[in-house]
Amino acid sequence: MNNNTENKEIKRKNGAIIGLSIATGVLALSTLGLGIGLGVVNDQSMSYKTELENVYQRSLYDLVDSVNNTEIKLSKLLASSGNTYQKKMLLEVSKNTNEAQGYIASLPLSQKNIEENIKLINQISGYTSTLAEKLANGGSLTTAEIDTLESIYQNILQLKNQLNKFVSKVEQGYSIVDNSLELDGEQNFFTRDLLPIKDVDIDYPTMIYDGPFSDSVVNSEIKGLTGAKVSREEAAKKINDSFKDVVSLSFENEMTGGRFDTYNFSMENADSERLYVQVSQIGGHILTVSGAGHDDKSINIDKEQAKTLALNFVKANGIENPEVVWTDTILDQTYFNIAPIQNGVVLYPDLIKVKVDNSTGTIVGYDATTYFTNHTARTLSTANVSESSTRAKIPNKFEIASSRLVLAPLEYNREVLCYEYECDYQGDTYYFYLNAETGNEENILKVIETNDGSKLL
Repeated sequence: MNNNTENKEIKRKNGAIIGLSIATGVLALSTLGLGIGLGVVNDQSMSYKTELENVYQRSLYDLVDSVNNTEIKLSKLLASSGNTYQKKMLLEVSKNTNEAQGYIASLPLSQKNIEENIKLINQISGYTSTLAEKLANGGSLTTAEIDTLESIYQNILQLKNQLNKFVSKVEQGYSIVDNSLELDGEQNFFTRDLLPIKDVDIDYPTMIYDGPFSDSVVNSEIKGLTGAKVSREEAAKKINDSFKDVVSLSFENEMTGGRFDTYNFSMENADSERLYVQVSQIGGHILTVSGAGHDDKSINIDKEQAKTLALNFVKANGIENPEVVWTDTILDQTYFNIAPIQNGVVLYPDLIKVKVDNSTGTIVGYDATTYFTNHTARTLSTANVSESSTRAKIPNKFEIASSRLVLAPLEYNREVLCYEYECDYQGDTYYFYLNAETGNEENILKVIETNDGSKLL
């Protein structure tokens, strides 16, 4: 079985939707806020502080390079009238912005700001990749699309100017670590000084990253945190119980006043993997884990073993009835989107993301913030229309590969019980969402394969 056939079979078995920007990793968006407050507490050694400062500065300079390259490519794109050259520039912009996402995520920006900036950069990457695909299929850029690219260019130009001014401050002795520990309201000083860009009103196509509804209901109140407030020592015990072979565990600081109040730790295991872990102060739940994995890129566990490790980890951290709804392996790491199942219904609003290092079996990436934002005891509505009646509404030209009931987060913060149909047509994959109460068509998404992964439009 070739790789394309194998990947398609994996998607069908899981009823999965491959997400946008695979090259950046499923957890590109899931490390939001991990940079927050991962500075150095006063009693830590100066060598560790210097090491962390160097890491932050390297991420900053890499971000500057990516943004500078993006601005140059966009300016060339807007000056071009040839489809071939336009497509080349669009793909390079998508590549540069893909890289920028990871660099932003690794800087200690305050949570709201890092969310805004990564989301915008991710949208730019997806939008330019979409246009490149359109040109590759013989299309051309419309006046509206060129106007949108001009708006994007002005936004990137603003970011470029801000970043380059800030770099001069760093070169004159500005400490990212020190300023990330000082707060100015809900922002730390570093975020305030960097002056990150604000989202502008750009009309992007509707995109869903990392599988269906992975960025759902992001502005709702916190519904899923349960339990009493835990102490710092209890949070540390939670980490020790959740990870194998913990060699060292250091408390970094605590963050309050944001979406989640957290205790933040750095840890190292027996495989010399360094991880940063956030634990909620309410309930002592592990919210996020971030780490690069082991330097040894050998594969010592297969995908099924990685799946078992991922499911066991989420179960141990309080996620009931989890099921893998999307999976992919990139080099030596396997990525999973996991959703709870209630009465056979996939709860997309409660999605969890996990990354496993296949060389050591360590959980090196984890994001349960969406779950703890949205999860609540739900009384699911009844499917008043039959699966067969909604299936009949799928046009005959589409071959239905799979179907299931899902709770889909839709516009206006609605959660709607739907029949999800994965369908094939002329080699393309589509997903239809039909309301299980009314039979009405709620949404249709198409999987677009690109050099940088897949996305849904």
